[in-house]
Amino acid sequence: MGLRVSDSIRLQPGTAIPLWVRLLPLAALGAAAVFQLFTPDPLHAGIAMTLVPVLAAFVLGPLWTAVIALLALAVVAAPLPVPQLFDRDDLGMAAIVFATAIGISWVRRRYEAGLVTMLSVSQAAQETILPDLSKRVGDFACTGLYHSAQRGALIGGDLFDVRPSPFGTRLILGDVQGHGLGAVSTAAMLLSVFHEAILDEEELAGIAWRLERRILDDAAHGYVPELFASVLLAEFPADAEEVRLLSCGHPQPLILRTDRVEVLDLKPAPVLGLRLMEQTRPGAATCVAFGPDDTLLAYSDGLVEARDADGNFYPLAEHLNGLVTPASPGRLVEFVWEDAARFAERMDDDVSILAVKRVPKEAEGTPPA
Repeated sequence: MGLRVSDSIRLQPGTAIPLWVRLLPLAALGAAAVFQLFTPDPLHAGIAMTLVPVLAAFVLGPLWTAVIALLALAVVAAPLPVPQLFDRDDLGMAAIVFATAIGISWVRRRYEAGLVTMLSVSQAAQETILPDLSKRVGDFACTGLYHSAQRGALIGGDLFDVRPSPFGTRLILGDVQGHGLGAVSTAAMLLSVFHEAILDEEELAGIAWRLERRILDDAAHGYVPELFASVLLAEFPADAEEVRLLSCGHPQPLILRTDRVEVLDLKPAPVLGLRLMEQTRPGAATCVAFGPDDTLLAYSDGLVEARDADGNFYPLAEHLNGLVTPASPGRLVEFVWEDAARFAERMDDDVSILAVKRVPKEAEGTPPA
């Protein structure tokens, strides 16, 4: 199951502004009419009435703003409380202000419609680049969480996925340098290469080699920016209680066992696309025991680089040590995210968290949530 956390405000047509707010211009129109009735001073009465359509422009559409403006103009032109309270020049100025209010409402509505469309497209792009994980992939339950560090953004440079392959269930979690559109396009490209490579490559080193070759070649021809990416690859063989891991400059994952938290030392290969040395094929993957009660927890560096008010980094392994491992990857990911959010004063980088657990044979009919 995939989870996403974002500070974005998602507007929906017709529901962005509450009904009681949209009724405020009518209430203001009535109040201004009463004020004009009992105030013979034309200056103050005119100012009060002129403000009503301007208020309507910020909460109503052009049609209803025009209705409010016409009603306000009718009230202004009415000979109340004394005949000829406003002369023709006053009425002309009021009409100009009311027409301006209608124009403001039209521009605001167009901007709001464009914002809704932009957020919808952004959400679709997010689901294409970082699709929701299934609760169950092969014999494994998995949950992923993504949080963008850029306020209002739904997509970024992190990527993760878990897919079946002829060689076992395979996992990728990567972090592309940067947060802009260049990082997004690079992340999408790497994920696409991973989906293709897992069907052909027998070894994780072959997948990493193809990722490296593609990022360098695309950058050389200008298809993606010259960015680098850290990647963690994992493979869960179907016939063995073990996991094979290969890290290219990525933070070390954890395995939560029944009695302890194990920080894996993978001796990572260089990050992809760095260009600081001659391109070489990564070494063999590291094999680690992985039983039915174990949970693999992978994450991007944005999680462990979150800082508290004193500047201390988030101690993930320390906070998990001694914890009764949650029954499902979903609950584990939720705990880690909530714990990190309580600890950190700020998070300056994208955060991805991915948890995978083997489903016990007797529980295959009902996968964990």
